[in-house]
Amino acid sequence: MKKPTDGHSPADGAAFELGKVTGQSVAFGTIAGRGSAAQAAALRQARNEKAYRRFGLTWNQFCPRHLKMSGTQADEIVRLLREFGAEYFENTASVRISAGAYRLVAPFIRDKALRVEGETLELNPANVRKVARSVRESQRTLPPPAQPAPAPMPAPAPMPAPEAPAAAPKLTDRLEALHRQAVGVAAEFREVAKDCREAEHRLAYQCMFRSTLILVSAELQRVSLENGAA
Repeated sequence: MKKPTDGHSPADGAAFELGKVTGQSVAFGTIAGRGSAAQAAALRQARNEKAYRRFGLTWNQFCPRHLKMSGTQADEIVRLLREFGAEYFENTASVRISAGAYRLVAPFIRDKALRVEGETLELNPANVRKVARSVRESQRTLPPPAQPAPAPMPAPAPMPAPEAPAAAPKLTDRLEALHRQAVGVAAEFREVAKDCREAEHRLAYQCMFRSTLILVSAELQRVSLENGAA
């Protein structure tokens, strides 16, 4: 078999073919490492659209053959993109950080640096471990949540008379209710964020709050993408 003379390997050719299938000009030959956010997004698209079927392969067959990684590794890249967004790949392009450590320090990363208690730290493994350890210690010192007293058992209510099934709410009513709920949730996020900043153990509370905020933002982004509103 003749070796390629144009400087490109067969894997590069397969990557180019996949790029044509998915509509992405992405060099998948490098995605086996950390990769970039664009590569991860194209990988997610290839999996969601089942582009690998055009090669006559399953996902777990396609990944090692053309992407030089297992299907599990590819799924993990997509999961990281869904949980943390494109910022994860930008922030870890030159710094190797475990997903668990990144999850703890993500709320404190701004402009590829750690910003904690008014201090700016370089985004490197040593500082990541330092901040992650501080967050864990703060979480351990949080007071346990108060346990509510058990409520007395209510007396059994009389059986209501059977009623005719209620009519399903109109879509306009549901949309108006969703709008009110969204406004209320946004207001609650602002109030909780203010309380976290002023709390005694604010570092741990802010971490918990921002993790929730990241999760909600990712879910809303997914809804936006599914409805073509990105």
